[in-house]
Amino acid sequence: ALNGFFSSRIAGVSAALGKLDEVHWLPFYYHYFTSETQAMHSLLTHAGAYAPIGVIVWLFRINRPRQSSLWLPAALAALTAFFMEAMKLFLDGKKPDPTNLLIAAAAAALACFAAWRLAHRAASVSSSSLPREKPVPSRDVRRRGLKVGVGLLIGLIALGGWVIISQPKEKFVFEEALPKLPKGEELPQVNLPGFKEAHPRLPNPSGAEITMLVMNNRGFVDAQRRQAAGGKGDVRAVALMELIEPGSQDLNILFEHLMKLEPTFRGNDQGRPLAQAYDWLYHRWSESQRVALREKLVEVSQYLINVIRKERLSPYNVYLYNSPFQALMACNLALYRDDRRGEPIMSFTYDLWKNRVLPVWRQVMGNNGGWHEGGEYVGIGIGQAIYQVPAMWRSATGEDLFTTEPGIRGFLDFLVYRTRPDGTQYRWGDGAYFDRIIPDAAALALEYRHAAAYSLRPPGKESLTSWPWGPLFDPSLIDPLAASRLPLTRLFDGIGMVVARSDWSPEATYVTFKAGDNFWSHSHLDQGAFTIYKGGELAIDSGLYGPQYGSDHHMNYTYQTIAHNTITVTDPDDTVPAPGKKKSRPIANDGGQRRVGSGWAVEAAPLDRAEWEAKRDIYHTGKVEQLLDQDGLTVAVADVTPAYTNQSSGNGTFSHRTRRVERFWRTFAYDRVDDAVVVFDQVAATKAAFRKRWLLHTIEQLYRTPDGFVATVSPQGRTGHGGGQLQGHVLLPKQANIQTIGGRGLEFFADSKNYDEEGKLKESLKKLGPNQGEPGEWRVEVTPTQDAVEDNFLVVLLPTRLGEKPSHQVRLIEAGHKVGCEISGPMRTTRWWYEPGHNGVEIEVIANGNHRSYHVDGMSTASVAPYQRNWLETVKAQVGLSH
Repeated sequence: ALNGFFSSRIAGVSAALGKLDEVHWLPFYYHYFTSETQAMHSLLTHAGAYAPIGVIVWLFRINRPRQSSLWLPAALAALTAFFMEAMKLFLDGKKPDPTNLLIAAAAAALACFAAWRLAHRAASVSSSSLPREKPVPSRDVRRRGLKVGVGLLIGLIALGGWVIISQPKEKFVFEEALPKLPKGEELPQVNLPGFKEAHPRLPNPSGAEITMLVMNNRGFVDAQRRQAAGGKGDVRAVALMELIEPGSQDLNILFEHLMKLEPTFRGNDQGRPLAQAYDWLYHRWSESQRVALREKLVEVSQYLINVIRKERLSPYNVYLYNSPFQALMACNLALYRDDRRGEPIMSFTYDLWKNRVLPVWRQVMGNNGGWHEGGEYVGIGIGQAIYQVPAMWRSATGEDLFTTEPGIRGFLDFLVYRTRPDGTQYRWGDGAYFDRIIPDAAALALEYRHAAAYSLRPPGKESLTSWPWGPLFDPSLIDPLAASRLPLTRLFDGIGMVVARSDWSPEATYVTFKAGDNFWSHSHLDQGAFTIYKGGELAIDSGLYGPQYGSDHHMNYTYQTIAHNTITVTDPDDTVPAPGKKKSRPIANDGGQRRVGSGWAVEAAPLDRAEWEAKRDIYHTGKVEQLLDQDGLTVAVADVTPAYTNQSSGNGTFSHRTRRVERFWRTFAYDRVDDAVVVFDQVAATKAAFRKRWLLHTIEQLYRTPDGFVATVSPQGRTGHGGGQLQGHVLLPKQANIQTIGGRGLEFFADSKNYDEEGKLKESLKKLGPNQGEPGEWRVEVTPTQDAVEDNFLVVLLPTRLGEKPSHQVRLIEAGHKVGCEISGPMRTTRWWYEPGHNGVEIEVIANGNHRSYHVDGMSTASVAPYQRNWLETVKAQVGLSH
């Protein structure tokens, strides 16, 4: 149990030999490079485990008249420890420590000595009270010794138990025991003076729209008629055709169908058609039918509320919008004020909408739009609520949130900017599909007359734009050139995502950079990361979302920092396993960011923004502190230190990890005039021995150059994939180690293992198709030649079309305390000056005899509390053992 034998997987002989090569034989080496708490915990745990060997030896030798030699318990304990540590060579996630042999020997010897001394003293006291001619029988000595031995064991167990329970622990989160949203009966009644009493209340076709459909879109009407089947078919089609052609549908058949609905799963498949049919056809139902339908609405509404409360559905997560929330809103608005039982249902729905969902939308979307979940999760989640819910609310209450919430309109910009030059969506966060439709996009674009978003994927003439109703198809809004009139740079401030491009053509250079907070759901540990696209993805967001959620590849590689274009800082002892329902799970020590969000089972999704703010120390992971968008320059100054370090880092927990990073400032810049990317990093580790790695991932093999590397992506026969090349110049650290890693057996390498699901990933990728995953196979790692607490990285990246050699001249420049680079490009010369210890950049632009300067400054104060050396580390430093 001490080794984790029952919770760890068995590794092979080659892995064991690899671990053996990495063993540090210096006594207490691993204790030097850990926290005081962890060092004491390890020492006392192992001492407590081996001390009973000394007591057992003493019990067997209790009749010896003199003190036994201590070599026997010491040798037995050391031999036992040897086998225990050797076993760790074959256990995943475990590393042997030769020091444990010394601890075992010392603990057993001391326990044997203590038992002998206590028993000898007890025997001496007893014998002094007896006549000298009657010696104490040996059985009395054995009995007293046994009592002493038991007492010692109890004391050791108690000490070990205290040490263990005093350690900070993380447990698998069981959401059943967590707080839930308040019931409607516990909330105040809602006052809605503008509420619409008459039906229909939900969005519905106007008379003018029905006339337009009948006159101009007979194909659509005929299709709806077939789907309605006279009242036997699709409920939505039945309700619509009854409005278009009154009396054409047998409503008794529809009524019987609605009354047979029994809510299952999340209840949305029953709630939505029930609310629509009751509301749209209110005046066509008899009074008895309306009463019965209201009973059913109450039943389904209460079911939906129970699902949302019991499952703690969060406004940060796709499940709420897929789509019990929309169903509850529809049922609630249809029922409210028609039945007194609708009051608590409205109280719950109003509280969920106005006090929880909307504040989260404002937080995540910010002023400019955006959403944190990746790939298809935008479409199956927020993308089918962003129009439906505000539209239903406006139709029933008169409150128009489309005019007051900039983030909702900004969501349309987000859909445009997250589209790459090849027409697919950028690869950030969890996602297996990057060409999925956004259900509410067309209706929202029609609402705001947003031609660029509408033109991404215009709806067909014979399709509805939203549920239960949306604006009619409008061909006049289709404008393929609309996006070209938008700015070339956009910061989505809520999520900290910067998107920039050279132009709006399929041949454009397209870059993204992320530095923001974590919002729990389907995001990765990738703050400070960037991507570069030209003729194909050159600097990629690597890894595959598969073969299934939570797979070894997903959790050990794709999700973690190692798979992204940012920096890792590795502490060899950052090996605490992930908590599990039944047993812990070893996770690769990638040297990356704190493990925050879905999948780690440490924190449940926040119920609302208030809960997120209460745990801000967990979820705050970075910030774009300043953005320059001027003179063809996009420059983001960011601080992502909190992604690695918070106040709990170093306390021995899995998610917060060890304390490794005191500062990570990254300045990411793109010069679209000369098509150059400049990345400058200032990284301060907690200890110099913690190795820093600057990472960049690619699809195809990279090659070393005298001062850096070059990567290419091959052309494909589709838009935006003409092929590209990326030239990397590594200017800092000086004489850096530049290593390329990848190819067969090393594609997804992390912590001495390749997480390729035993070769199954390639089959998964084939099933997805060409527009989906881009897991990559290669990466470049840049590391300093010598260990130091502080290091700076400066890399210039030049994307070009495949076969074109950049004409830029790049060189390192230095002046006093400042460092930087000069890039002499085809159009102009730029100089980038950085001052270590200051988070920002000064840029000089020289073109056509003109000289311009720009200063972009972030906060240069520490964003995490300073590291406080504990007493054990102070002692180490005094005796020269601290590194």
